Amino acid sequence: MKKTLIFFGLLMLVLPMKAQDYQDYKNRQKQELERYKDSVKQDYDDYRRQANEEYARFMREQWEAFQLLKGEPVPELPEPPRPFEYNRDTPIPNLPNPVPYKPIPTPKPSPIRPIKHPDVPKPSPIPSSAKYEFACYGTSCVVSLDKSLKFKLKDASQTAVADAWLHLSSPKSDALIRDCLGLQKELSLGDWAYYCLLRDLSESFLGKATDEAMLMQVYLLAQSGYKVRIGNKNGHLVALLPFDGVIYERCFITHQGERLYILGTNETGGTYVFNKAFSDNERVMSLRMPCPPKFAYKPTAGKEFKSKRYPEISVTLSPNKNLMDFYQGYPKCVWTNYSWTGLSEEVKAKLYPMLRKGIAGKSQIEAANCIINFVQTALEYKTDQEQFGYERPLFADESFFYPFCDCEDRSILFSILIHDLLGLDVVLLSYPGHLATAVSYTEELNGYYFEYEGKRYYISDPTYIGANVGMCMPQYINTSPEVYKL
Repeated sequence: MKKTLIFFGLLMLVLPMKAQDYQDYKNRQKQELERYKDSVKQDYDDYRRQANEEYARFMREQWEAFQLLKGEPVPELPEPPRPFEYNRDTPIPNLPNPVPYKPIPTPKPSPIRPIKHPDVPKPSPIPSSAKYEFACYGTSCVVSLDKSLKFKLKDASQTAVADAWLHLSSPKSDALIRDCLGLQKELSLGDWAYYCLLRDLSESFLGKATDEAMLMQVYLLAQSGYKVRIGNKNGHLVALLPFDGVIYERCFITHQGERLYILGTNETGGTYVFNKAFSDNERVMSLRMPCPPKFAYKPTAGKEFKSKRYPEISVTLSPNKNLMDFYQGYPKCVWTNYSWTGLSEEVKAKLYPMLRKGIAGKSQIEAANCIINFVQTALEYKTDQEQFGYERPLFADESFFYPFCDCEDRSILFSILIHDLLGLDVVLLSYPGHLATAVSYTEELNGYYFEYEGKRYYISDPTYIGANVGMCMPQYINTSPEVYKL
């Protein structure tokens, strides 16, 4: 008993000493970490200062002359077929052989976040007086932006632009770049949406459509890792950006086989461009969006959508006006880019519970027939020429906003619904003047199909009014469609 008491007494003397040693160790580790952070930040500051100083030095030299070429017109498509009404008394024939098709490789969408060079260390806390608020498509955004970063160009000469670039590269802009990249992630902004964010920020801070705002846009894009060039067109600054696809009706220059589209004007003729990369890992902007931007919700007038065959499948939807405004200004590009972007959370929150209730307890094929009939009959049909006067694919949310939609819009919407609600693989089928889909069902189905990458895909046409999945419009039965994988 006496030995036990002695042991515990000694232990009580040792424990405080051990705890103090551990606390000293933690303090030393914390100090080492802070010193390491300071050294990393200093290394980054040195790197960034040297990179911007070198860039500005080259910027003072002669800019390269380019000729702006007229934008490529939107392709004229064959006259699409009118919606074809299926006669339900017509039996589906036995089809022992698959239908022919032409596979078209499609690239995967780029990630949302741009590549940075290198990671921006977390800057020191910024006083609340340096917080700057602006709006992007009705969405309030706050960034760290010191008023001392404001500047005024005396002209658009190389020297003036280089001086302003050095002014913007102040360490005070570290926090601004970090906050812009943070907003890109927070709002799920694709590349074009991120450009719009920087445009609205720059114009709010330095004036709408000013040379100063244009230079700030280019600066922030370059610091965010994008490939961008500054140009001088008729004494005013313009931005030139390459994309991963064609933009229609937008002037461009060509350099080493690459198109750089001009933003700020759309006039042909000569322009001078500072054609030097800011970093070795510049990223080309992608026209494909993995998801809709999360702009603040501003409801539009509600509209009811009801399936003709399944009237219990009915819903009133009010798409986001801010998102519709953003889509309206999206660059004109090929329709396949629109198929990458799903529905907004606001629309899914009302549409998906109703559709899931309608297909509950049904087989996979019955559920697919419910979904396709909803798209076929709840939406009214008109061609783009009839509704807009020009070719204009719709993002999925837009099909519930505009009064009408055509075959490509219905196919894009149906492909999203069938994938999200049933988890099935879908491909888009491009016929001359017509777009449909094909779905890889896991249940047996008597219908038109083809083998693709080891799976059987059944034609499912959301413009073949009243037709079930597996049916094909009579005029396309012997036509080989191009197949686009999603």
